[in-house]
Amino acid sequence: MQELICSHLQARHFLVQSADEGRRGVDAALKLRPDVVICDLKLPDIHGFKVIELLLQSMPDLPIIVISGVGQIDDAVTALKLGAVDYFSKPLANLGVLEHAIKQALEHAQLRQRNRDYRSKLEQANRRLEANLKQLREDEEAGRRLQFQLLPPETQTFGNIYCSRRLWTSLYLSGDFLDYFRIDDDHLGFYIADVAGHGVSPAFVTILLKSYMNRYLELFRQAKNRGVLNPAKIMSRMNHNVLQSHLGKHLTMFYGIIEFTSNRLHYCNAGHYPYPILYDGEQAEFIESRGKPVGMFEFAEYRNETITLPKNFALTLLSDGVFEILPQLEIKDKLAFLLSLFNRDRITINHLSRGLGVDSAGNTLPDDITLMLIKRGF
Repeated sequence: MQELICSHLQARHFLVQSADEGRRGVDAALKLRPDVVICDLKLPDIHGFKVIELLLQSMPDLPIIVISGVGQIDDAVTALKLGAVDYFSKPLANLGVLEHAIKQALEHAQLRQRNRDYRSKLEQANRRLEANLKQLREDEEAGRRLQFQLLPPETQTFGNIYCSRRLWTSLYLSGDFLDYFRIDDDHLGFYIADVAGHGVSPAFVTILLKSYMNRYLELFRQAKNRGVLNPAKIMSRMNHNVLQSHLGKHLTMFYGIIEFTSNRLHYCNAGHYPYPILYDGEQAEFIESRGKPVGMFEFAEYRNETITLPKNFALTLLSDGVFEILPQLEIKDKLAFLLSLFNRDRITINHLSRGLGVDSAGNTLPDDITLMLIKRGF
């Protein structure tokens, strides 16, 4: 049977090493570090159960498939309890079944390895995050530099989509944050967030936000979770994470996804205001959408919304700190002024910042101000 199995697997392009005795097999496995082991329970020198124990002591994740002519259910149960992944009784009428079991064992082993790699990366990321938080506590100026390093480039192009951003802080550290990033070949993600309050504590939340979003993006790229393509689901998870952090902070957030092939914008608004402004070259209007802030209510619910984008567009997102520097007294007049900035063929981040008067507002701002521009054709 051993020769038959070896011949069958070699014909299927497996690299096979065999041994006639249990201890020789264990020694060979410890030296060669195989991807999978097939073990008979009845061996000349030691029992197959002992082989399983010896192998798994040194290689705890090694897939072991047991073959025995005994045909007793107790042997199968014992082998599986010891750590074997599958059990077959001789005679094997169809070696293709064994081959399928081997392939499944290899796939599961590869999945476990990917999970270990992911956990290792996550632990490294958490260690970096902890180090970053410690550095923030020790030195606000260093924290400011660190926080700005987490921001995306001031300008970045994704295909025919051009993104740019500006952030002005009222203190060393900011409770505002934004990001834009490619999810895959067909999706561009972006978000803007405004944490309640000023200083160190809100800045902690922005770093956590960046860490959470990076984790969701990594899960998607490992084909483990498609949640990053679902803005409402991301908001729900973020709401849970912020509440579980017990930092006593909440934030407003707008998360959008541009789908290139369908030319659609999928988004979810978690209480962010002012609403994003969409300009098509002729008219500017707010994308009105309401939702509860993140980290305020345990049972908050969020919904996805979708619009079709114009051929050419400028999508602008701002934090509410902009209201503090506008001269108008009424909110409705401030909103009308924001729409009036979009009256030209070429829209740039510098044009908008000059129009808002941020650069001339002085060194002391009453609140953080964040500005993001995503455009095509302007």
